[in-house]
Amino acid sequence: MKETTQYLLVRFQEKLAELTGGVTPCRMLLAVSGGVDSMVMVKLFSLSEKTFGIAHCNFLLRGEDSDLDQQLVKRTAMLVGVPFYSATFDTTDYARENKASIQEAARELRYQWLQEIAFEHQYQLIATAHHLDDSIETLLINLIRGTGIRGLAGIPEKRENIVRPLLFATREEIEEFARAQSIEFRTDHSNQEDKYLRNRIRHHVTPLLKELNPAFHINMAEFFRKIYATKEVLDVEVNRRQVECVFPEREGVSINIKKLLALPRPDFFLFEFLREYSFSFAVCNDILTGMKGRAGTQFFSKTHVAVKDREKIFVKPISNADPKEEFLIFEETQKLKTRDAVFSFEKIPSGIDLVFPEIEDTAMFDFDRLNFPLILRKGRPGDRITPLGMRGSKKISDLLTDLKVPLQEKKETWLLISGTETAWLAGYRISEKFKVLPETKKVFTAKFSRL
Repeated sequence: MKETTQYLLVRFQEKLAELTGGVTPCRMLLAVSGGVDSMVMVKLFSLSEKTFGIAHCNFLLRGEDSDLDQQLVKRTAMLVGVPFYSATFDTTDYARENKASIQEAARELRYQWLQEIAFEHQYQLIATAHHLDDSIETLLINLIRGTGIRGLAGIPEKRENIVRPLLFATREEIEEFARAQSIEFRTDHSNQEDKYLRNRIRHHVTPLLKELNPAFHINMAEFFRKIYATKEVLDVEVNRRQVECVFPEREGVSINIKKLLALPRPDFFLFEFLREYSFSFAVCNDILTGMKGRAGTQFFSKTHVAVKDREKIFVKPISNADPKEEFLIFEETQKLKTRDAVFSFEKIPSGIDLVFPEIEDTAMFDFDRLNFPLILRKGRPGDRITPLGMRGSKKISDLLTDLKVPLQEKKETWLLISGTETAWLAGYRISEKFKVLPETKKVFTAKFSRL
């Protein structure tokens, strides 16, 4: 075996041991396209005598070539004597339905299916054949589009149960190994086209960088090692600050504004706290700029909304629920479950043993004063209630403000309506107009708990 191929095998085995943490045995599922990178990965796993299976996705994007790719991978799995799994996807339809590019659609379909196969067949790790050149191309794409520290790290060696044991190797080293080992592989001719940004970088930018510095790949490998180390230190500090500033809520999280602004770079830390909720750095800057603005200002990502309150920023998923949703409550209704709460109702005779609740999650009403069916719905602008002990009505929004209820929770309150009157602001107050009196003959009770 030539020097380069021996080097590749030894480095691969060292990297594999590092990524698996010395776990033996470790069953691994290999994502194999049929291209030179993944076919070399199969050979390296085979030479390393590891327990593995092969998984192949047919995206139906290249006509007969896609079928020939699948046949090669299946034949290789049979020759090596390992399990073979395959799936066919209508990638074009999926991309259209999900408003994604073909590349994004293929990536989503691939990783979702790989996870399903790994879980079903008990593979601890999934291995892909990304290499150093792939990581460099990803870095350059991130730089072109704008990125932070994490984008400089290129492709991660390990993320959850996905590992990339070939990230140390260059494309040239992999191709040389394939020649030395007479490895059969398929060439995707679309990789030669310049219509994709990655291909333009691959064909024009990285060759020029290598021409400018023959040690370019060596320097980039060292650069990635430094960035990985920086990222690890960064993660520790962000996690420490996150524990101090970010708190779980019934739905989503809240960020303490005072503690956030006391940090050395609030803009950076806010972005880090909100990164998993798809907020861009620009939107995070808008949130900071609006800190002195009025409570209730909202900022959106594709998946979440951040609402600035007096002392906190509330972050929650964007709800697809109809804000006008309402439910009818009849005399016979005993239980009702909504998307965020469970309600139970009971009609009981009044008597000397009647015990009034000490918590506002349970309410008691004079049954004969209620106008059935009652309506259970979310609060709306202009809603009013006559709170217990008062004569006049009050805006529910003002009552909640007096009770110092956070703005985000205000929007999630439920009202029990009798006729045109609010009988109960669930969890906070009942109405004076429907309270139990000494002469009350029947009592209607309502209880609720948040999900």
